[in-house]
Amino acid sequence: MSESLPVAVTGMSIMTALGRGPSAQLSGTPAFAEVTRFDTSNRRTHHAAIAADAGTLEEELDQAIAEACAQAGVDRNTTPLLLALHEPPTRDFGQLRTYTSACVSATTALADAATLIRLGRLDRVVVAAAYLVEPYQYALFDTGRALSTDGAVRPFSLNRTGTLLGDGVAAVVLQPGEGLAQLLACSRTGDAHHPVQPAPNGQGLTTAIQSALHKAGLAPADIGYVNANATGTTYADAAESAALTRAFDGLTHRSEGSTPGARGGDPQRDGLTHQAGPEGAVRALAGRAGWGGPAVSSTKGVHGHALEASGLVEFVVTVAALRSGKLPVNAGFLEADPPCGVDLILDAPRLVSSPYAMSLNSAFGGANTALVVRVG
Repeated sequence: MSESLPVAVTGMSIMTALGRGPSAQLSGTPAFAEVTRFDTSNRRTHHAAIAADAGTLEEELDQAIAEACAQAGVDRNTTPLLLALHEPPTRDFGQLRTYTSACVSATTALADAATLIRLGRLDRVVVAAAYLVEPYQYALFDTGRALSTDGAVRPFSLNRTGTLLGDGVAAVVLQPGEGLAQLLACSRTGDAHHPVQPAPNGQGLTTAIQSALHKAGLAPADIGYVNANATGTTYADAAESAALTRAFDGLTHRSEGSTPGARGGDPQRDGLTHQAGPEGAVRALAGRAGWGGPAVSSTKGVHGHALEASGLVEFVVTVAALRSGKLPVNAGFLEADPPCGVDLILDAPRLVSSPYAMSLNSAFGGANTALVVRVG
């Protein structure tokens, strides 16, 4: 790889409706409740995951950045900031680049920050992202019938009815060397399939997964956990499951005996082209005992969808889970859905089996990101 410097997470901070700090995000108990922050009486849906003690967006961002920089031991006033928001900030945050690329905003910022560190162009970067549930986006998603009608987000479950929005504010500091975790690789792809619907066979996300593995120098079987993008919507969850099936199903047998760190993720070498579309996921469900992929959960089932901030929120949750030794549950699950045949973490957290994990995000317009992280 041409990028020679290792990228470490040296500080991180997070706030959601589950609470403040990384450990609060691992309770597994959904934080959805009726919205009292604004009037929803004329909406189809009335629930979201809202933090009772949330300040203003700028106050929460300021606190998150300060906490992450303090943990990393860097001066926040002289550390470049990459910021993911729905709209430009209303206060001066200093040296700044803002990202507004929908639900991959934060992961795009994180990928750019990692590149700056790897290439030696900067010796520290803070990446921050924030979304607090507000009436305008709520109305947009409600009118588009994207929000759940039963007060829960049920990723990959039969009878899922949609997503729910949630407060989310996070910040991480990246530096070269060692730290809380290593950000090994970032990959970005575009489906160019439809303005709001993913490609049904998940090809764009599959390519992002394969590319991230290749950049990280890992084989598919090295990944022990995937924090999925799954929003609880019918088409998106099925497409993501198809992507996971294409990238991981059956590869345990192909990769047995592989050494973590050996270059992997080559789609031709690993035979990833033979399982196209949701029917591949159906086969995985039918033969789940032979599923060779990683454990999967979507933590949106507990903290909701933080839109532009979701990728950074879920990245911090993934790091926190690996550091805790327990992988978070896929909350809200009711019953298996045949097109969603991945190995979901249900009922209780699962022990970490590998130091390597992946965090996935997708956005309207067909954008996809895949991050590979290592702890330990």
